[in-house]
Amino acid sequence: MTKNASFLVGFNNWGKTRSIYDLFGRSRFYFGRTYIISSVNASFTVLSASNDDYSERTFIQKAQERINRSPDKGKNFFGALCPSREPGNDSRRILETAPFNRYEIHLMMLKYKWDFHAELKIEAIEQYLSGLSNIRFHVVNADSNLQGDSERGSARESQIILQLGAIYA
Repeated sequence: MTKNASFLVGFNNWGKTRSIYDLFGRSRFYFGRTYIISSVNASFTVLSASNDDYSERTFIQKAQERINRSPDKGKNFFGALCPSREPGNDSRRILETAPFNRYEIHLMMLKYKWDFHAELKIEAIEQYLSGLSNIRFHVVNADSNLQGDSERGSARESQIILQLGAIYA
């Protein structure tokens, strides 16, 4: 059984959690349940908080708790990830540590912050994580030429759903 973990990637206040709420159509995710995204052929164990909301250790513990209590033992995990390199919160170390070292990891890199005031350095993140053989990079940038928050959010959500549809085809 292949296990897949998909993460929305961005820094603090980037719109990762809001995007998860929009994708799943809810803001509460309970232990022991999986959730679906319309038109994606998978159900997911979801952790909407990111490692920028917790320490590295606490983030890994919370993810492991979700996976352990999931009805399918976290076959498909969905979460948020900050690409930090801090000594106490290193994204690379998170991804190469259990439970994520047993997953095929899909990083959906949100190129632009929700308010368009910042842009991810995609190449720097890819280079930093390049030694991890279980990672696939996906750039989410469909919102690049759009003006309104609602329009940008819809474009971002549509692109993520298309990418997930291809992964879980």
